[in-house]
Amino acid sequence: MTRLSKDEIKHGRVWNGYDYSLQVWVVDGVIQDCGHPEEMKAKGCCNAYKLAGKKILDITGAQKRE
Repeated sequence: MTRLSKDEIKHGRVWNGYDYSLQVWVVDGVIQDCGHPEEMKAKGCCNAYKLAGKKILDITGAQKRE
């Protein structure tokens, strides 16, 4: 078992789990918000903040896995 083994893969993308290329958590194919404090978010803290709410299938650079 590896840390990748519990991720659910659909359509060659992480559907439920962690996308290591983008450094984001994905739930039901949707990128989740980062949870950083508002003062960090105001500066555009990370990919998770910038991409939150978007579908993983629509994102260029998302990790591809079988």
